[in-house]
Amino acid sequence: MNSEDCSITENSSSHLEEGQKNSGASMHFEKYHEGSIQVPIPCAVLTVVIITSLIIALVALNVGHYNCPGLYESSMSSDGRVASCSDEWVKYQKKCYFFSSTTQSWTLAQDSCSKDGATLAVIDSSKDLMFLKRYAGGAKHWIGLRNEVNETWKWPNGRTFNNWFNMTGSEKCAFLNLTDVSSADCEKNLHWICSKSSR
Repeated sequence: MNSEDCSITENSSSHLEEGQKNSGASMHFEKYHEGSIQVPIPCAVLTVVIITSLIIALVALNVGHYNCPGLYESSMSSDGRVASCSDEWVKYQKKCYFFSSTTQSWTLAQDSCSKDGATLAVIDSSKDLMFLKRYAGGAKHWIGLRNEVNETWKWPNGRTFNNWFNMTGSEKCAFLNLTDVSSADCEKNLHWICSKSSR
């Protein structure tokens, strides 16, 4: 395509009156109207392709942000300081999460989290719960809920669990995976999730 193919040709009323046609663009156009701007077909097609590609890219970015929210979180906190999540941790909302690649008992998993200044995951909202389930996938991961001696479920920060989400099972320590939150024997070796504030 040469530079003349993408030029914009405007026909004046004198061309219409004289019945003349621009010889360079006559192969692209058969009809001229007074005051109209004629764009060669290859340029119009190229413009449509570029605009369509930009729309598809924007839609793909928005879908990615919805499906993988942790990957698109800003590394800056709301007060402008850099968030303190290290490379192995995933930032979501105002927390850093660590998903283990090995397995341990609930107590050893809690000790491992403590070494990083964290606890087994404390879940504060349904958004957090959905994020953790999706990120955990099919593997069972210990979370911070534990059934104390007096049959009360508590988080590592001492708060009592108020049953705001369904939990199945009759054991003493809680875990989650993609499908549900349940309980298992605390000595069982599972993956685990640590959580701590991102500030």
